[in-house]
Amino acid sequence: MSARKPRKTVSGAASNPALTPNADRLIVGDTATPPPAPKPPQPKRVPFGSYIDPELHKELKVACAVDGLEIRDALDQALRLWLESRNTDGPGD
Repeated sequence: MSARKPRKTVSGAASNPALTPNADRLIVGDTATPPPAPKPPQPKRVPFGSYIDPELHKELKVACAVDGLEIRDALDQALRLWLESRNTDGPGD
């Protein structure tokens, strides 16, 4: 087995400027822009799984992307509308 070569060491920060921190843009403490508002708490959710038609899934993904919705929010909305429609139709309708 051959002996290992000694590692090269960097002497001084000027030899590798990529490793030198740039503190000019660093702002600590009060900033000119206020911090973002906290997000409202998300409702508690439970896992839900089902099998749907692949084309329906594809249409859902596209519609959610276009509208900027998450699929779970669209499903939540659809299920609530369906449940409401069942309640307003009355039994046996």
